[in-house]
Amino acid sequence: MRVIDAKTELYGLVGSGISYTLSPIIHNFIFEKIAHNAIYYPFDVPEEKFERIINVLLELCKGLNVTIPYKERVVKYLHSIDTTAEKVGAVNTVFGWRGYNTDYIAVKKLTSKFKNLVTDSVCYIFGAGGAAKAVAIALSELGCDTIVVINRTPERALKMVHLLRAKGFNAQVGNANCSAREFIVVNATPNPDFVPDDCAKNAGLVIDLVYRPVETSLVKKAMAKGVNVINGLEILVTQAVEAQRIWLGIEFPEEEVIRYLYAGKFIW
Repeated sequence: MRVIDAKTELYGLVGSGISYTLSPIIHNFIFEKIAHNAIYYPFDVPEEKFERIINVLLELCKGLNVTIPYKERVVKYLHSIDTTAEKVGAVNTVFGWRGYNTDYIAVKKLTSKFKNLVTDSVCYIFGAGGAAKAVAIALSELGCDTIVVINRTPERALKMVHLLRAKGFNAQVGNANCSAREFIVVNATPNPDFVPDDCAKNAGLVIDLVYRPVETSLVKKAMAKGVNVINGLEILVTQAVEAQRIWLGIEFPEEEVIRYLYAGKFIW
């Protein structure tokens, strides 16, 4: 049994509607394995209370993760942001009042294995939030020829396109017909069924940020057709391990975290 005392460091996740999150399980497992006196706690903060609470959390917590819908809103409360967060315009990891984007790092690391598929392809991004921007920039830097943003709210899609163009990337608002000859599909929405079947089955690579279940409907459709897949669990664990590196300067094996999650039946 873990003992919490006055020297126990507090880390946490701030978001809204985050009862599903695996982040406390992942980070508390790592703390226990490396014998670090710390605890990680999810702070489910309603949007109307975010402004009052965020500074308190930044003061109390040694390190924070930030998730939907606060990845962009948190930036103005920080003292500085690093190059990853500056590129994306969103923060998902905080240490010492400085913001980072480990979503971007995780996606770029995992997708680098498929660089030959990404280069000169059309990349369809479903969603236009902070995570979508992180993926779009990572893919653009890996050689994606055109980013096509599909979102239920056209205004948000257009805002993301403007951001990408300002950084020198080729981007446009599009529809979900996935008509390119060679293309990549990314689901950065909470709903894998938002991506049409043809997009899933005919892509060179499918990336789904949803991690419960690990084999979402989108992932299953892609795998059934032999399409390369990066699932949400891989991204979640990779970005969490990167956050630990920022907080504690450690390198923890991602495979060990994934084995633990399966063994403990925390995922399905």
